[in-house]
Amino acid sequence: MRNSKEYLEGPGDGHGREGGGGMGNLGAEFPKGTAGAFGRVLNRDSFFFLLDLEIKRARRYQNFICLLLLRLKPFSKNHHGLDSQDGYKALSNLLMEEMRDSDILGFLGEHELAILLPYADIFAGDHAKCRFEGVLKCFDPRSKGYEVMIDQVCFPGDGTDCVELIKNALQKESY
Repeated sequence: MRNSKEYLEGPGDGHGREGGGGMGNLGAEFPKGTAGAFGRVLNRDSFFFLLDLEIKRARRYQNFICLLLLRLKPFSKNHHGLDSQDGYKALSNLLMEEMRDSDILGFLGEHELAILLPYADIFAGDHAKCRFEGVLKCFDPRSKGYEVMIDQVCFPGDGTDCVELIKNALQKESY
């Protein structure tokens, strides 16, 4: 499975799909064993499609958008973090409890989740990020063999289109 960084950088995935350039090229892949397990967690295709639409809406109506990128980093190479459907479902349910109804949760890659916060400026994004970090302490990912890093980017300050926003989020890698 390709992650969002490979999509933005690579010319293709060896399956006839080309990387970069357009949202329609993204594969509809979920982390292992999670396809169809969630009602409100979007696959990569759907998430990028909605991100692109929300950026266009924000540009037209001069609003802000905040994007939180959650990276799940396993502590060892033998352990891949949340490798079970139940683990991803528990994490996504926990995050959705803290989200507004208008927020959008999606998979970007095998160990990447993103939360799109429409109409959220940098201050609202900081507030949401702190809320999610507090909730993750209760989830205790360290006891499950990984840590969760959260990075934030905002439209229009950190990017003026979908690809630029994701690239800037990936450059802020916390680990």
